[in-house]
Amino acid sequence: FGCLHGNATNCRSAIVRRAIDSVLAQDFADFELIVVDDASSDGTADIVAAIEDPRLRLLRQPGCLGGNAARNRGIRETAAPLIALLDSDDEYLPAKLATVVEAFDRQPDLGALLDSYAIAFPDRHGGKPQPRINPATEASDDFLAALFGSSAYPRRLRVSASGISLRRDVAIRAGLFDETIRRRQDFEFLARVAKAARCASSDRQLWIKHETGDSITAIGPGYMAATIAICRRHPEYLEDRRLRGALSRDIVRHLYRALRAGRWAAFREDFAMLRAEFGLPRLLRLIG
Repeated sequence: FGCLHGNATNCRSAIVRRAIDSVLAQDFADFELIVVDDASSDGTADIVAAIEDPRLRLLRQPGCLGGNAARNRGIRETAAPLIALLDSDDEYLPAKLATVVEAFDRQPDLGALLDSYAIAFPDRHGGKPQPRINPATEASDDFLAALFGSSAYPRRLRVSASGISLRRDVAIRAGLFDETIRRRQDFEFLARVAKAARCASSDRQLWIKHETGDSITAIGPGYMAATIAICRRHPEYLEDRRLRGALSRDIVRHLYRALRAGRWAAFREDFAMLRAEFGLPRLLRLIG
């Protein structure tokens, strides 16, 4: 089993040990833990290098290439047939790897699995993690429908890299993570994976997501460029009537959040980007 942990920032030294310890404490012990350090300068690499466990391997990027490049390097360098991803600010629950291995052993045709999690905000609910449970799907068609946002489910799949486990050959066949996009990369990656192999989702909560101020989700830029890239690569997101409203909800929600936060320049830039891509009449229909 290959557990890939990507570190893509310069301010994770205080929390990276939590993520690593959550892997080393797993009920399932037969794994290789690869930590990819993305040219950090805050001492993260030294913290990782000081951990004495033969299952841990530290890889250092030659420059700050981003989280997607870090994940891709780890996938290429491991020889393990199964891979589970973990971001540096998240942590696994003790049964994560054992549950995932059992699922793949039981289903030889399963290419990828997206599980459920709990999310912890430092300033909400007293920091207590709140459940984020995905609907259970078994077939790629149902998985894609839930991923893009069909009315077939009461809610869409909640996607985050730390919830993705997959066969290494499937990741490579699907083309790995797109290193040109900064946001929604796990969403776009899973859309390709589901077209290359059978994907399933689970309502089993197996990890904790810690929302931090420097996370990709919190930072903001790049969302609309990634959304347009997804439309180009996966036309069903824009065209499929069964998914009507999914793209519109994503656009409206993002623009609303920009306005609510007073990010006027970002709102104008994103609106202009959308207008150039779709044309004003179509854009107005999308957000109307």
